Amino acid sequence: MSKPAPMRKVVRSQTATRLKKLDAELGHAGRKPKDADAIHDLRVSIRRLSRELRVFEAWFEAGRVKNIRRRLRKLMEHCAAVRNCDVAIEVLRTAKCRNPALFAALEEERRRTRRVLAGKLANWLRRNRVRKWRARLRVARPAGGAELRTTSQENARRLLPAMIGELFRAGREAARPDSSHRKLHQFRLKTKRVRYTVELFEQVYGGKTKPMMASLKGLQEKLGAINDCATTLEMIRRNRGAVTVVRRLAGERAAEFRSYWKKHFGPAERVRWKAVLSAADGKK
Repeated sequence: MSKPAPMRKVVRSQTATRLKKLDAELGHAGRKPKDADAIHDLRVSIRRLSRELRVFEAWFEAGRVKNIRRRLRKLMEHCAAVRNCDVAIEVLRTAKCRNPALFAALEEERRRTRRVLAGKLANWLRRNRVRKWRARLRVARPAGGAELRTTSQENARRLLPAMIGELFRAGREAARPDSSHRKLHQFRLKTKRVRYTVELFEQVYGGKTKPMMASLKGLQEKLGAINDCATTLEMIRRNRGAVTVVRRLAGERAAEFRSYWKKHFGPAERVRWKAVLSAADGKK
């Protein structure tokens, strides 16, 4: 059994890792603002840092974390504006939509949002914003100091089993054939939160969470594909022909999600996952 890691050490390590990754992705996207993959990777790094700051917020000075998360949200909005155009074009192609004027309009909007994003990225890089955060995100002593004395194992047991239980409850509702888009959207966000929170404690479990993480990633992809259709429908809502083919694709993707959920998230998986996360003993 590995020695329990103090939370202060874990928070420092995870924060440094995510800040370094965000800085690298900012530089990559700043050099290649037309690269859809670069924008996607930047969005993922923003989400991971945002989630880490949320989960470990008790260890930071509240005012500074709030300001950082606000700036991350604004940058994410600019990334999303570009990403939504990329998504809509790809969804329409997959749905075999044939409307040159619609594609042209989306291409023009993509060029516009890319110019805006490129300017924002240049500003962030010029100000060395993320590197400055490294000095500002100092680990502080939580109120009373009690939390500071707990280990990563104790915090994993406190957080993760309950999150997994809620994920399975929400998933059963979302996987119903009559589930609304709103419910699917909320479940997609929950899946992201669970996945990125488990990542923060992976070292606690000595590799035992790898199958779980693979299943969560697949689930996130299935839900993301449905959400891509919903995003596209919002952007093309006045074009009846395009709406029809995208709704058909959305229905196919929803069926794929339900099949994936049934296969990978049954009662046996719930019991197994909660047992692993409740142990949190660090055994290799």
